[in-house]
Amino acid sequence: MPAVHILVPVKALGLAKSRLAHALEPDTRAELVLAMLEDTLAAARDTDDAVVTVITSDRRVAAVARRSGAAVLADPPAASGQDSLNAALRSAAEHARDESPGVDLVALQADLPSLRPHELAEALEAARATGTMIVADHTGSGTTALLHCTSQRPLHPRFGPDSAHRHLEAGALAVEAHLPGLRLDVDTIDDLGAAVRLGVGAATAAVLDRIGSALPFPYPTSRREPHTSPVPDTMGR
Repeated sequence: MPAVHILVPVKALGLAKSRLAHALEPDTRAELVLAMLEDTLAAARDTDDAVVTVITSDRRVAAVARRSGAAVLADPPAASGQDSLNAALRSAAEHARDESPGVDLVALQADLPSLRPHELAEALEAARATGTMIVADHTGSGTTALLHCTSQRPLHPRFGPDSAHRHLEAGALAVEAHLPGLRLDVDTIDDLGAAVRLGVGAATAAVLDRIGSALPFPYPTSRREPHTSPVPDTMGR
């Protein structure tokens, strides 16, 4: 039985990363979203005793997930409004615990191109000592990871605006460790520049290498080595 089941919800590509629309063409934006997902999954997959499931209704996202070694679950019938993400995570968590009762659960954002496996492992170690914890994003208001390490109650995610505060109000504790890659979700061009400076994974680096001249910040900047070995190009080019 796995020690942890990591759940990664992903929107349809046409809806993803709208705050990058002013800087990147739709096809390039979709390419970047898939690359960041691939790097996020590579780090998640390298976490000890983990299985990974992507929850999505997008066939291109599902194809990248499967090639990255993740399972795929279709989104459940859409809940109303912005609770659809939380409904998808609750359904996936129930499925994971039906297969492996008592397994630890992590709801993880899909846009973490600088994530390293040791950061996720460190957050898990903290959560296993306390029950349920969150990793707040670099702004302090969002949640990049919800770590649920108790079998006594089901997962109740509260993603959406100001999710960090809402998770804490519901009884989660905050992981205080630095963990820069785990906190840096990419929603804006400034976030993307920060990720490049921190060091991105192989798939994201490959996309940025191709579009570097179109980026509104100097590229390349200093980059550390990718956290995984180079992987085959998954974009069909």
